[in-house]
This record gives sequence, C-alpha cells and structure tokens, in this order.
Amino acid sequence: MSRSGASGAGALRGSLSPEECRTERSIALVRMAVVAVVAVVYLSSTGIRPAVRPLALSVLVLAAVYAFWSLLARPYEAMSANRFRAATLLVDATLITLWCVATGGTDSEYWTLYLIALIAVAMRFSLMETLFSALGLAVLYVIVLSINGGVSRAVLMSRLPLLAIAGFALGVMAQQRRTHQVQRELLAEIAEDRSRALAEEQALVARLREVDLAKSEFVAVASHEFRTPLASILGVLSTLRTHGDGLDPALREELLAGAETQAQRLARLVDDLLTVARIEDGALRLDVQAIEADWLISQAIQVSRTADRVQADLGGVQTIRCDADQMVRVLTNLIDNARKYSPPDGPIFVTVTEGPSAISVSIRDEGPGIPKERRAEVFDRFKRLGEKPQKPGAGLGLYITRSLVEAHGGTIRVDEAPGGGADFTFTIPQTEGEQPVSTDRPAATTTV
Repeated sequence: MSRSGASGAGALRGSLSPEECRTERSIALVRMAVVAVVAVVYLSSTGIRPAVRPLALSVLVLAAVYAFWSLLARPYEAMSANRFRAATLLVDATLITLWCVATGGTDSEYWTLYLIALIAVAMRFSLMETLFSALGLAVLYVIVLSINGGVSRAVLMSRLPLLAIAGFALGVMAQQRRTHQVQRELLAEIAEDRSRALAEEQALVARLREVDLAKSEFVAVASHEFRTPLASILGVLSTLRTHGDGLDPALREELLAGAETQAQRLARLVDDLLTVARIEDGALRLDVQAIEADWLISQAIQVSRTADRVQADLGGVQTIRCDADQMVRVLTNLIDNARKYSPPDGPIFVTVTEGPSAISVSIRDEGPGIPKERRAEVFDRFKRLGEKPQKPGAGLGLYITRSLVEAHGGTIRVDEAPGGGADFTFTIPQTEGEQPVSTDRPAATTTV
C-alpha cells in the first residue's frame, strides 16, 4: 500500500484528513443548495398542488436547519470520520425519505434526491461501500413506502434498478477518482524523492569539488613543505661531501644541526599525513590513562622548542586522563600554532583548570587573533586562512588537534584572548566511562 493509501485508511479510522474536510465542506454546500432549490420548487408549486402540508413544512425546516448547521458548525472537524459519515448518511437518508412520504409517497418525484445523496456517498466511500449504500437506500425507500400505502410494480421495476445502477456507476467513478488521486500522490512523492536525491547529489558534488580544491591546495602546500626541508638536507649533504674535510668543526656541527631540524620537520609532516589517514579510516586508537599534567606540558614545550616563551599555570591539577602521546601532540600543535602567529619572543600562556568531571586547557597568544566569522574554518582539513605571507605548515595541525580532542570525547573552540590574540581551549572528560580506551599499544609512561 502506498503512503497516500495508508494515510487515507488512517483517516477512515480516525479524524478526517484536510482533503477529506474539504470534501465535507463541498458536500455541505451542495446540501445547502439542494435544500434551497427543493424549498423554492415546492413552495412555488402550491398553486398546482394542495396547500403546504404540515409534515412537509416540518421536514423542510429540519432539512434547512441541518444544512445550515453542517455548513457553519463544521462538525466533521471535531467528530471521528466513521461516526460523522455514518451519522450524516443516516440523517440525509431519513430526511429524503420523510420528504418523499410528505410530498406524495409513491407519487412523489422527489425520490431522485436519493441520487444526489449517492453522489455524496461516492465522494466519501469506495465502490463497494457506495453500491451497498445504494441498495440500503432502495430498501429503506421500499419499506417506508410499503408502510405508507404500498409500492407499485412500476416503482419496483424502475426506481430500484436505477438506484442500484446509479450507485454502481457513481462508485466506479469514485474508485477511479481515488485511484488517480493515489497515482498523483505517488507520482508527487516520487518527484519529491527524485528532487531530494538530486539535491543531495548536487550537494555531494559541491562537497567533492570543495574537497578536490582543498586537496589541490594541500598538494601544492605539501609539495612546498616537502621541498624546503629536502632541499636543506640535500644541500647540507652535498656541502659535507664536497667540502667536509676542510670545514671548521663548529660550522660542520651547525650544518648537521640544521639538517637534523629539517629532517624532524619532514618527519612531523609525514606523521601528520599518516595521522590524518588513520583518523579518516577510523583506525585511530587511544590508550587512556592518568598522566601527570606537568609531564604533558613539559613534553609539548620540549617538542615545540618554546621553553623560553611558555608560561604554564597548572592550577593545582596533578593528572589528566588521556592518551599520553596524542595529548602531547595536541598541546604541541596548539603551542606551535601560538608561536607561529605570535610576535617574536611574545609570551604563550598555557592554563589548566579542573571542573567537576572534565579538565580544560587553554593556550593563549598575543598575536593578531582570528576573525570571529572564520574561527570555525581553522579546524578544517587542509584549511589555511590565506594570510600573506603564508606561514609554514600544510593546514593539518588544527584539524588533527580537533580530531584527537574529539577522540577523547572532548570539545575544542577558539575565542579572542583578552587584549587580543587567539585563545584555544579544549575540554576532555575525566570519567573513565566517557572516554574510549584501547589496549592496542603499550601503556603511556607518566615520568619524564
């Protein structure tokens, strides 16, 4: 069953759907018009017929009141579908039958009002329900007229088959209308689904284009980042091969130290690329343990070589539950980012605070800061804010930082530091059940 068919079935069992309410309003308008026409026809024929009968006048008044009530009060909006439809069909049939009895019984020509009632039935029900309603109206008509003077053979041979045929024809037409309506709704749903799928495909294409553009930019940046340390290392090797024996020992040591620095820079870039691959493949594993906070900060300062610039305030925090290696990388990336964008020799402030169930770490610098509208971008993969001249880096550090913080079950944000600069703050929970734990690697040490 289609969704529209299911909704229609649900409407039959419960309240009327908006479309069915519109149908009931249309039926109420038709009922009002029929009562008005019947009243005009009947009252205008008093010169031909006997005087207005009290029963006919009473039935006419009741029908008018009922028509006004059903049109203005809209009872179909408050009653259940089954009860309302059964009640209105019964009232319509009763009023028509009483009207036929009041206006001549078997000789009354108003029996054709049953056909109008069948139209209302067909607008509401299915083929079989309409056909059964037609047969029920015919039986009611015969029973009432039999009680009030009998029914002639001519009436039985003409009116009853006509009611049955009309019921069948109207039911078929109603069934076809419903079938077409269901098909239209199904086609509308298909069109909506296709439109939604097309929109999703277009959004996916747009995202792929953005990723492709970002990767192209990354390739260009990474190529430059690889080329610079490689060129330095190759230059040192070439110099040592050619002039190594004649170089001053102090100069030789300086050249080797520079080559070592560039090799470490190259190793960090390769490590960043491998980390990104593990993050995107879902292969990142953490070994969460209680690690000394002082050890984590000192390791990050040592790796980033900012011992002369970092001012750390541990706030009395002794340990942090985390993966030691990955947390050192988070702190190193943030401290290195602060160093990169701070004035020469500008201080970098690291503050650790402990909450009820989480540890927050803030890394603040005195650099130019990050515009508010672009703060969310800095954590994107391969994203660089386009500063001129470009700072060293491949646009992966903060992406990796955010991914590692979120892997710990935490969050990270960047705000404007008091007095200017950027203030990166990340928070990680300290409850054992809230952090992912893995035993795939040796336990992290907690000593320097």
